Amino acid sequence: MFKIEKHPILEVPKTEIIEFLFEGKKIEGEKGFTIAAALHQAGHPVHSHSLDNRNRSLECGIGKCGACEMLVDGIISRICITKVDNIKEVREIPVDYSPAALPVNKDISYNVFNTEVAIIGAGPAGLAAREVLNQHEVPNIVIDNNDKIGGQFLMQTHQFFFFEKEKKFGGMRGFDIAGTLAGDDHTGIFLNSTVWDILEGNRIAVKNILTNEIYFVDAKYLIVATGAVPFMPAFENDDVPGVYTAAVVQKMMNNEFTLLGQRVLTVGAGNIGYLTSYQLMQAGAKVVAILEAMPREGGFPVQANRVRRLGIPVLTSTILLKAIPNKDNTGITGAVVADCVDFQAVPGTERIIDNIDAINICTGLVQDDQLLAKGKEIFGRNVFGAGDAIRIGEGTSAVLRGKQAAFEILDEMGAKFSYDDFLSVSKEYIDSQQHPVRVREDVYRPDETRSVTKPFVLIDCLYGFACNPCEFACPHDAIHKTSTSTVPHIDFDKCIGCMECVYQCPGLAIFGYNLKKDWLFLPIEYEISEGTKVFLVDNTGKNWEMGLLKNTEKEKQDRYSPGKIP
Repeated sequence: MFKIEKHPILEVPKTEIIEFLFEGKKIEGEKGFTIAAALHQAGHPVHSHSLDNRNRSLECGIGKCGACEMLVDGIISRICITKVDNIKEVREIPVDYSPAALPVNKDISYNVFNTEVAIIGAGPAGLAAREVLNQHEVPNIVIDNNDKIGGQFLMQTHQFFFFEKEKKFGGMRGFDIAGTLAGDDHTGIFLNSTVWDILEGNRIAVKNILTNEIYFVDAKYLIVATGAVPFMPAFENDDVPGVYTAAVVQKMMNNEFTLLGQRVLTVGAGNIGYLTSYQLMQAGAKVVAILEAMPREGGFPVQANRVRRLGIPVLTSTILLKAIPNKDNTGITGAVVADCVDFQAVPGTERIIDNIDAINICTGLVQDDQLLAKGKEIFGRNVFGAGDAIRIGEGTSAVLRGKQAAFEILDEMGAKFSYDDFLSVSKEYIDSQQHPVRVREDVYRPDETRSVTKPFVLIDCLYGFACNPCEFACPHDAIHKTSTSTVPHIDFDKCIGCMECVYQCPGLAIFGYNLKKDWLFLPIEYEISEGTKVFLVDNTGKNWEMGLLKNTEKEKQDRYSPGKIP
C-alpha cells in the first residue's frame, strides 16, 4: 500500500495534510481524499471484522456495499467515499454497537422538487439521457451519491472506443469524458445525494450524505442508471485484506493515488482485467500474471495485446483456489491456482504463485437494479433502465442506451422528436455490444516502393467492432472505417506519415514507420527515460530485437506521443 507520487497520465495534486485519530493512533490524510486512502497509505487495511473475527477490508470501493462502514466522529460512514476533511476520529464499529435513536421532529418541513423526469445516476447513461431531454426542453433532475459527475468514467485513464459519425468522445480518456458529459450547465444535478426509497405517488426519497438533509423528488417518469457492483467469485480466503475487486483497485489507484500492491495477480482476462493490469503497470506496480478460468480470453484482442507487449502472461484454463494470507492476516503473500475444465480444478495441477501482495479480481459485474425493481412497482411502464443497471457493457453502450431511454420517454409523452435519430441511436446501441469479429488475417500494408518513399502507419486492428477515432485523427482523410463490422482501411497515397493517429488509437494498435531513418513510432503511456535500451516485441510479448528510445514527445493533452526508436 503506497502513495502514488508520479503518474504518466494523471496529475498528482499536492494538498493540505489533515490529521485524525484511528483507534487512538494519529493518521495523516490529504484534504479532498478519502479516509480509506489515508488508512491504506498509513498501512492500516483492516477496517472491520466478521462474526468469526476475520479481518475485513474494502469490497466495492465505490460506496455501494457498506463493507467499509466505520464510526467517523461517532457517525456510521462509508470510508471509501467519505473525505478526511474536517474529521477528528475514525473507529471500527463495535460488534454490539447500536446507534442511538434520533428524535423525530414532526414540525420540520421538507423540500419537494417537481419535475417531468427523474434520473438516478450521473454516470454516462444518466447524463446522456439528460442531454437528449434537455435538447427537447423536457424538465429533469439527476440524482447521484458521488461528489462529481461521470460515474465510473472518473476512474478510467484509458482512451475509449466509440464509433461516431461526428467526433465527440472517441479517443478521449474516461476522466476527460466525465467532465464533458453534462456540458457547462449543471443545473438540476443533485450530487452527494442517495436515493433511499421510492414511495407511492411517484415520490423519490433522497438524503444528502454531507448535510443529512432529507428531501423528495416528484416525477412522472423515472430513469434508473445506477450502474453495477463487482462480482466476487468464491475461493478460500476470498475475504482477507489484499484481495480486492477491480473497482477498489481502480478507484484507489486512479482517484485516490493509492497503490494497493506492488506485485499483483489479476483474475479475469476480460477488458477490465486487461485495463486494470495495464493501469497498474502505469502506476508503478508489477502484474505477475492474468488468470482466466475459461479456455479462451474474453476481452478485446487489442486490449489483450497491450498487456502481452508488457510481458504479462495470460494463463487460460487456470482457476484461483486460495489466497495465501500473511502471518497476521493483514495482507497476502501468494495464491494457489490450478488447471481447470468447466470451472472445476483438475486434481494434481495445483501450484503456488508466490511473492505477490495483492489480488485484483476482475470477474465481471452484477447489475445494481434494486431501485429499478422498486421503480417498476411504483412507476409502472413509466420507468426505464439504462447502462449497466440493465445490461453490463462498455461505456459506449451506456451512453447510447441513456439516449435511447430518453427517446422512449419522449415517445411516451407524445413529444415531437426525430424518429430517424431514435433509430440511429438504437442501431448504434446494438452495434456497440457486438463482440469483435475477425475480419482480416493481416494488416493493410503499403507496397515496397511506397514503404520507402515516405513514412507510413500500420493499423494492427484485425477485428470489427464499434470504434473509429482513427478516422477523425487523420488530417489527410487517409483512414476510413465504414461500419462497426469492418476494420480501418488506409489509403497510402494520402497518408504522409504524420503519426497523428498513433497516439489517438484507444487500443494502442497503430504503429508508425520511417524506413529511411530506421525509426519506429510507438504510443508510450508509462514513464520511460530517453536513451533507454528497450526490447522490441510482438503481440505475444516475444522479443524480436533491441532498440534505443531516442526521444518522447509529450503533446498538449498530457499524453505521451510516439517515441522514435532507431
